[in-house]
Amino acid sequence: MDGPVTGKMIDAGFTYGDSNYNAIIQASDGNVYYVICSHNKKSGAHMFRYNPRNGEIKVVGDLTQVVGEDRTKVICQGKVHSDIYEVEGKLYFGTHAGSWDMTYPGGHFLCYDLKTEKFQDFGIGVPNQGLVAMTMDTKRMRMYAVTWPGYTFCYYDVATGKKKSWATSFAPVIMQGPRSIGIDPRTGNAYWHNMDDTIASYNFEKDDIETLSNPKFDAPMFHIPLDKSVGCVWRSIRWSEPMQRFYGTMYYSDWLFSYEPKTADLEIIDRVASAPNRKTGKTSYSTLAFELSKDGKTIYYIAPGIAPKDSTEELHLVTYNIPLRHYVDHGAIVLDDGRKPRYCQGMEVGTDGSVYCVAWIPFTDLKSEKGKKIIELLYEGKPTLVAEKSGTIQEINLIKIKDPLAGK
Repeated sequence: MDGPVTGKMIDAGFTYGDSNYNAIIQASDGNVYYVICSHNKKSGAHMFRYNPRNGEIKVVGDLTQVVGEDRTKVICQGKVHSDIYEVEGKLYFGTHAGSWDMTYPGGHFLCYDLKTEKFQDFGIGVPNQGLVAMTMDTKRMRMYAVTWPGYTFCYYDVATGKKKSWATSFAPVIMQGPRSIGIDPRTGNAYWHNMDDTIASYNFEKDDIETLSNPKFDAPMFHIPLDKSVGCVWRSIRWSEPMQRFYGTMYYSDWLFSYEPKTADLEIIDRVASAPNRKTGKTSYSTLAFELSKDGKTIYYIAPGIAPKDSTEELHLVTYNIPLRHYVDHGAIVLDDGRKPRYCQGMEVGTDGSVYCVAWIPFTDLKSEKGKKIIELLYEGKPTLVAEKSGTIQEINLIKIKDPLAGK
């Protein structure tokens, strides 16, 4: 194991923020666009733009305001729980709820024009349902999503404006349903993991969905002991064009697997957990910070683990060269001020030799103005709700790391 990996925090000053899920991209204009989510009913998800050339940070939009909803009357658009996709200078993504009740209007399909700096709202996918997993077929210009809490599959066709949805019954509605949908660019078919070891598929030609009889995730290796609300499910999945296969990670076990839909070939490749977890056999909460290199041949993964010396939680930057079957843990991520981030659910392999991620970062100065503000907004002004043993609260921000494989 190498390391540590040094990171620099980019402070957006968004004290309502408490999380990030997938939503980060370095766009063609060189800027990094990312969303910080909020579960607070008084706020909602905000999209930010970071310019790595001059360090400027700008709020691109409050997404509840962007879609014209009144947060005093309805639940906010509190999250973006999907990747952000760029097509011809526009960023496409979907929104999700932070908190939830039946006043939540539903998640919106959106795009943002890099040149005009304006949003376009394509409307709600499914009423009262958040878009908890969303992907895009950038070739056929289709946006696909699975919703929460109703577990409905839906799509929006950008070219025609057509919307369609299916109230599926492939799996029980539990907390950890699908979080990542794979698109096969050869066929336009979409794939997601059910909670009963099967794969569901949307067939583009038939314009319908089905449960595949083969393959199944029923091998004993997939079924490490998990909480009943989790089950066996893939956490993230990505298509590799040069390998002509999907690559993904399994929830909790961090097994790296590959899947070829045409042949139904499913292969367990290796375990991409952090080095301490690989050594001891321990498992941690798997992250959504899973990406492919631009050439599609290397996996980048931010893997949680437990520091052997002091038993604190830490994040490790792991890479895996697919053709060479070569695993490297580059070490724990440590900020240049010595703080160790944790709970990272979004990462981007940048085009500028950097890896970008958004994570929780410990903040210990509870008596500072920033500390008081975080306690007021996220802990209802009650210091007793803060973890008393550690005396630590969290801020959520963008982190910039030098890509350890850049130039190699």
